[in-house]
Amino acid sequence: MSTVFWILFAYCALERLGELFVSRRNQSRMRSSGFSEKETAAGILSMIGLHTLWYVAMVAEVAFSPASLPPALCYGAVGFFLLAQVVRFWALRALGTFWNISVMTTDQSGPRFVCCGPYRFIRHPNYLVVIVEIATLPLVGGAVWTSLVFSLLNGVVLARRIPLEESHLFRVSGYRDVMGAKGRFVPRCLFGRR
Repeated sequence: MSTVFWILFAYCALERLGELFVSRRNQSRMRSSGFSEKETAAGILSMIGLHTLWYVAMVAEVAFSPASLPPALCYGAVGFFLLAQVVRFWALRALGTFWNISVMTTDQSGPRFVCCGPYRFIRHPNYLVVIVEIATLPLVGGAVWTSLVFSLLNGVVLARRIPLEESHLFRVSGYRDVMGAKGRFVPRCLFGRR
């Protein structure tokens, strides 16, 4: 399982670096189309810092004190991690040039939110992917503490980030009508309307 962990780790690290490049490019395009950032520099840095420390903690724990986990748990973690990647690319394809690591909105007319792809079912598929990644990838290498601690820290970051994003999205004409009844991470049809 060690080889599988390092392959997935390298993939995830390269994917995150690629996302930073794509985000910068998309932010530039969006600014030129009248979008402006609503996220503070501190908010963005907290997310980047969290993900950077997650990688460092994961490597340290896997290298120096990995837990011996049941193979079924490790393979399950691999499966959920890979499934999350499918959802990630589905969400990125749906967002297209709107995808970036910041919260950006515009007052101009035209397309201002995305409701296709996985956004047909939930409001925040990309955040769901990150939640699953942070929990599962460390488990593949036996880094139980990294999985637990960073899942909690990610929860703290998202508890600030998602309401900020939604406070702007719900002001966009049509967003509440199209997206308001959907669950944040789980389709409401699975558990009834709440």
